[in-house]
Amino acid sequence: MKASLYLVSILFATGTFATSQPVAGKWITDRQGHTLTDPQSSGFTWRHGELIHLGDNSAAEPMRNKLLRINPNTAQLIAEPLNVTVSAQVLNGCFGELFSKYPDFESLAWDRADDSVFISVTEDSSFVQLTADCKAKYGTTHSTDFPTLLVKIETDRKLSRAEITAVRPVQFPKAAAVGNAPNDGIEGLAFDNAGNLYLALEQNAANAPMIFKTPYSNTFWQQDGYVKVQDSGFMLPVPDNKDHPINGLDYLAAKKLGHPGYLVAAARNDDQLWIIDLSQQQAPFVQQMAYYAPTPADSNCPAYEHMVQTAIEGVAVHGDTVYLVNDAWKKRYSDNIQCPANAAHFTKFAPLLFILPVDPRWFIQGLK
Repeated sequence: MKASLYLVSILFATGTFATSQPVAGKWITDRQGHTLTDPQSSGFTWRHGELIHLGDNSAAEPMRNKLLRINPNTAQLIAEPLNVTVSAQVLNGCFGELFSKYPDFESLAWDRADDSVFISVTEDSSFVQLTADCKAKYGTTHSTDFPTLLVKIETDRKLSRAEITAVRPVQFPKAAAVGNAPNDGIEGLAFDNAGNLYLALEQNAANAPMIFKTPYSNTFWQQDGYVKVQDSGFMLPVPDNKDHPINGLDYLAAKKLGHPGYLVAAARNDDQLWIIDLSQQQAPFVQQMAYYAPTPADSNCPAYEHMVQTAIEGVAVHGDTVYLVNDAWKKRYSDNIQCPANAAHFTKFAPLLFILPVDPRWFIQGLK
């Protein structure tokens, strides 16, 4: 434990930090222009010029198991929420009880070889149990009693339907000491351009975030055994053994030929973005963020107010732009209330969309 903390302290010291980056958000609204009620934003990705959103199972019931299509320019829904159905094959399998209810979805990505497929991941499934036969088959997770599940969601190009057609349990390396904490699981998924899927763990038994990876090919969903992920070994800018979880992840392509690219991770508790070099030639770049919520144009308040509780949980990268969405922490979201005209938005746990450009310093500072 002490050696581990010493190591992460060294890694933290090698990280490169930037001054705080202010970014103004837009309230995400429905088709009638009203802010959303408690969608608990957890999955977030860019697809065909739209931002696709998936909430977790603590969302208001009308928002559970729904895909939301968001216009990235206006932050308004393009269509009514799309219900995610479940195939009979999944419902009749070992994990059917979970999918007959409301799974705790975290993160959302799309298959780079087949853009009609989304991938999500489940976190806290402690409210269901495996049968004895299924426990014998899938009980060696090296983490929680009920496995973390990677979830295949099939759609069409128009996104007029969405169905869960396959799931696979994750087995972590025993040496990673992930721990048995159902609510500290995988919160970020990202594909690179070389056939790898990255999984960001909120935090392990030592309160440290980790990033795992696994190969992903067109045969991935033809198997039903464990996805045996590997520890990436990436340097992460973690200063101590307190809570510094990763709660969102996406891939950022490099500007230089031959470079594998970067991961953009949202460190929710710290209001930071971590830029992680897949080649490990560069120390992690830590971008401190400052988030602002807009106020109504007809109010007596300043045009924007600084948010003290944001909780970013969704990261989507497209080209040179990073899109972020927050997952309202119900216990503390009301701490943001300053302008009376914004109180209703915070009280209903309405999320915001934040947009910022890729910073060139992310690619050059901290090079070895």
